[in-house]
Amino acid sequence: MRSDTAVRQLEYTVASKLEDDTWSHWESTVYADVFEHVEANGTRADMAAVVSHISDEVRDGYRPDPADVRAHADTLLTEGGRPLTDGGEE
Repeated sequence: MRSDTAVRQLEYTVASKLEDDTWSHWESTVYADVFEHVEANGTRADMAAVVSHISDEVRDGYRPDPADVRAHADTLLTEGGRPLTDGGEE
């Protein structure tokens, strides 16, 4: 998923969730740096996981800090875009 597509996807998922508060295009673009980082270093599934994480955290009156979202994204990625798990023993 491209970063601009992730911004739109986030807009749709959050807009359907909020009742008392509004979500603007600007709010989605706050996370653009995170999306660009994931696009460059991860997979489509990683991007979807970041969008899902933000959507799960957003609620009326609260928006997750972009630095916290970046930290979450980094848990999904390692250098070169490989998953943190090596598939070894649990």
